[in-house]
Amino acid sequence: MQKLKVLDSQNVSLDCAVCGTKNPYSLHAKFYELEGDIVVGVLVGADHHQSYPGRMHGGMISAIVDETIGRAVQIGHPEKWGVTGELKIRFLKPTPLENVLHCFAKLYEENKWVFKGVAVLETENGELVATGEATYVKMDISKITNALDEHNWFKEEVLLPSSFVLHNDEEFNKLLVKKK
Repeated sequence: MQKLKVLDSQNVSLDCAVCGTKNPYSLHAKFYELEGDIVVGVLVGADHHQSYPGRMHGGMISAIVDETIGRAVQIGHPEKWGVTGELKIRFLKPTPLENVLHCFAKLYEENKWVFKGVAVLETENGELVATGEATYVKMDISKITNALDEHNWFKEEVLLPSSFVLHNDEEFNKLLVKKK
């Protein structure tokens, strides 16, 4: 178990399926940069994110893992962007809805063309429900979209939490070491 200090929040958008503030079907995830070059995505699944009653759909789990790893490249470099090239998810346990979830991610490799990272998804009380790894192709934002502006990519005025607890730090570190 490791307590990680919050350093900053990351931008959100209006309509994103993961962080969209005005999208009623979004996961409404908030993202924070933590010490150690780690990003955490914080969310609560709702009924419209379910597969079986009370359980989050694997596609939504994949989306939060993908989004969180993809944001890790922006720590200290908000101008860096990429698109997902490969995503691997391990579903370890059914993921409950109506519970706070934390997705922790960190990069383990970056070069001129790609970046790669890993993630763990856990419940607020530390139950490990999924892990993931992904590879992204770096791309200039102008080649991804021409519609990114202060209306759909902005920092919300929020009170920053002081820290988050990464309960499964041993598993997280095993994923990182295995990849290096």
